[in-house]
Amino acid sequence: MFENLLFQDRVKEQLSSMLAGGKVPPSLLFTGPEGSGKQTAALECARVLSCEREGLWNCECAQCRRHRSLTHPDLLLFGPRSFPQEASVTAEYFLRSPNLTSYYAFVRSIRKLLKRFDPALWAGEEARLSKAAPSIESLEEQLQEIQALVSGPKAKAGARPLDTTVNRVVETAFGLEALVPDGVPIFMVRNMAAWAVLAPVGKSKTVILQNADTANESTRNAMLKILEEPPETVRFILTSSRRAAVIATILSRSRLISFEPRTAAQAQHIVSRLFRSEAKVENIGEFFHGKSPFPPDKAEGEAALFVGALLGRAMEKDAAMSGDRASNLVRQARDERVSALGVMRDVAEQTGNFGAKNAQFSNSFFVFLRAAARQLASVVADPTSSAALIVHVDRLSSKLRDAGVQYRSFNRSPELLLEAFADMFGEIP
Repeated sequence: MFENLLFQDRVKEQLSSMLAGGKVPPSLLFTGPEGSGKQTAALECARVLSCEREGLWNCECAQCRRHRSLTHPDLLLFGPRSFPQEASVTAEYFLRSPNLTSYYAFVRSIRKLLKRFDPALWAGEEARLSKAAPSIESLEEQLQEIQALVSGPKAKAGARPLDTTVNRVVETAFGLEALVPDGVPIFMVRNMAAWAVLAPVGKSKTVILQNADTANESTRNAMLKILEEPPETVRFILTSSRRAAVIATILSRSRLISFEPRTAAQAQHIVSRLFRSEAKVENIGEFFHGKSPFPPDKAEGEAALFVGALLGRAMEKDAAMSGDRASNLVRQARDERVSALGVMRDVAEQTGNFGAKNAQFSNSFFVFLRAAARQLASVVADPTSSAALIVHVDRLSSKLRDAGVQYRSFNRSPELLLEAFADMFGEIP
């Protein structure tokens, strides 16, 4: 077991010992840097817990086969995605070197996304889930097409249809990524708790909550209730790249498993071995984010200019607003001679109107909103920021969140939302 968890020997020893001895605690908390293998380890734990035999890596029991394909009904996987670029990365690998290993990696990357839309998690929210239904149905059909191409007698001669179908899957996945909830919705935790008390189909149920630190206070409290009295047949695995952001009460109820950061050489080895890529990388996150059609570093730069332009207008009007971080952002925007509206229109052009003209950019609106939110948070965290400035930034942050809700819930145009946002804060004369 854990053969695919590389350069985490201490973690492998800890988890293997627990699983072999049947002493896995009700709740585990996996902490460590982004890309350190937390999700890989969590999914392997789920498989071994359900295994009908000894949990060997290549076990062919029915439970293990379903876990390897990520179709097991005893597994729930939710929480913000760490690497939404995984579909495009594994698609490149599959098309570059089509074989069972690359096919398996590609299909699992899509199944990780589909697991976020398990009906058990969306009970009572069917209207919201219905928006995702066409993409989910398309992905299932497209995966069946690929399976037929790979396993059929004309698999080698079908390079062109395989390429076409794989690219269609990636395009559909990009659209579905835009519907993955930000943070951890409380309705999902409540639905998870209701699902957890039901008897498993096999031996054991596993709940994997990625990036648990993104949950708000009400969601954390709901999670805490199920962790305080966990059903005997369920194991909870929470992951986080920010241990300090996980509340103490959850920490106290979970067995902590710490993942070590990987060196640049180790990251390079993983990228080469798992994805057959010769890309030069310093860490796994860099590799995945670099495959994004709208990379986070690009989004951060545009968001800094956007926020700087907005703050510049506000600080001109109110001398009580002051702060070093805000002043630096304002100076940067002025040096570039940009307006918030101009930045927004430039981003829209780069992203095909936020995905309206090019599906691969479907998630770009949220990438941009999150980057802008981080820039605003940096202003609030600056000890030199005045009270008047913090109040204004809080208002900006609230309106940005509203824009995200309107886009996700009402299909509002991202461009119109941001234009209205800029107008609201005095950007448009």
